[in-house]
Amino acid sequence: MQRINSRLSCSFVLICSCCFCIAIGCTRELQYEQQLDGTSHTFDIHWPPIAPESKRAAGHTPLLNGVVSVREVHANGEDCTLEIVVTITRPSSEVAREFWNSQLAFADVPWMDEVRVWDSASQWQWPNLPFLLRRHGQERIERYGGVDPGKLVDNDFAAVLIRSYDDDGEVERSGAGNSPLVSAEWRGDIEVDNDIHTLVHVARSETFEVHIGMANGPQSGLLKLWIIYADFLGAWPPSTWPQEPEWAGGILTYGEIRWEKMPDELCRGSVRFLTPSTSTGFDWRKWSDDPRAPAQSRLSNVVM
Repeated sequence: MQRINSRLSCSFVLICSCCFCIAIGCTRELQYEQQLDGTSHTFDIHWPPIAPESKRAAGHTPLLNGVVSVREVHANGEDCTLEIVVTITRPSSEVAREFWNSQLAFADVPWMDEVRVWDSASQWQWPNLPFLLRRHGQERIERYGGVDPGKLVDNDFAAVLIRSYDDDGEVERSGAGNSPLVSAEWRGDIEVDNDIHTLVHVARSETFEVHIGMANGPQSGLLKLWIIYADFLGAWPPSTWPQEPEWAGGILTYGEIRWEKMPDELCRGSVRFLTPSTSTGFDWRKWSDDPRAPAQSRLSNVVM
């Protein structure tokens, strides 16, 4: 009888141990401390581009300063969405104006004098930043941008492109919406008539919506974010960056947003700005010149 009880006791311990192990195995530990909702993450844009991890970047004055803002939104208490906005700010002091002018002089480009505006004191004026970055798709050679009269295309624009991947960043997620997300629309930070003569130092992207699954999770993944300029005018990115051109341009900045969603908790993760390992893989010319809807923004997708 004692031996039987001993066996029963051992069996009970083994069963409890197995159940405990199974329970532990089913409980997923969060990898990230930071909640993504309501966070802002800064980056710099240099010209020519500089790898963010390099020592040179730390001691070099950036041409532009940027922020990626992330917000978590729930629809009907079920569908979970990350809203992402990119804001680019240009330092606006007199020193910054002279620096900008010197960095973007392009003295070897014969038509640069045609796209600059001079005030009554013969000082070169700032270009309107949102107007400079936006894709216009029309002939316009004043203050940069628009259709190049020689090339007959508009490749003077900046664009944001976002792709969704699995945890290891190798397999791109499929979804019901268009992928990747892309936009070359930029707005100012103030409500004014936004034309070539408006002085605006802040450009804000459209809001990108990445649907990451049901609020009761668990879900996790990786978003890759590129900011490109479509014409580098002969300048080259760092040798460590992808050499595939983004149209006639290249990558200005690259970031990775890792996210993890557990049941009944806000999304956690990290945002880092890195040397890009790949190009965007996007056909900018086809998108920009699509006869049905040229350069149409894709702002929302569904991650399956």
